[in-house]
Amino acid sequence: MGSREEHRAVGHPVPLGELVRTFLWIGTVGFGGGYAVLDLIRTQLVERRRWLTSQQYDHVVSLAEMAPGALTVNVLAGAAYRLGGIGAMLAGTGALILPSFLIIVLCAGLYTAYAGAPVVQGALHGLEAAVVALMLVVAWELSRGIRPQAFQLGVGAVTFGAYLFLNVNPIFLLLAAGVAGAWRGGARR
Repeated sequence: MGSREEHRAVGHPVPLGELVRTFLWIGTVGFGGGYAVLDLIRTQLVERRRWLTSQQYDHVVSLAEMAPGALTVNVLAGAAYRLGGIGAMLAGTGALILPSFLIIVLCAGLYTAYAGAPVVQGALHGLEAAVVALMLVVAWELSRGIRPQAFQLGVGAVTFGAYLFLNVNPIFLLLAAGVAGAWRGGARR
């Protein structure tokens, strides 16, 4: 049984219209996708609206990282399900992906028409650099709130090394890290 704060969102569904508006907004302004948007999602769901506790949000992110597909969609689908069930999950996910879908259709049309233009090529090179910078910022932001213990540092180092030097598939690394954490948690009881 978890703490009272951990379970405060259970049984208190968020109004569907408010959830859809919030997810539509996140989908519209959440440039960068994946890890670049996690801080924005946390701000909206945990800090501003208080729909989820910090621990609930962290659990949703951990589960979403193990699922195939886009991380942002997975996180918000999991959060919406927790907040209002399957209907909220479907409506929220639709609202989240609608802006991206429309922007990609527009960009694909423009790219097809002007792909060879030097200004388009220059813009794409600038975007590539900005994406790398945003990923570094997200890594920094995610690491600020973590106070790792020796076990977590060890799992992180092994995961980093296995991915970087051995090219191990990330899903296997996540599964192994989860198993190691579960084993350690079970051994501590």
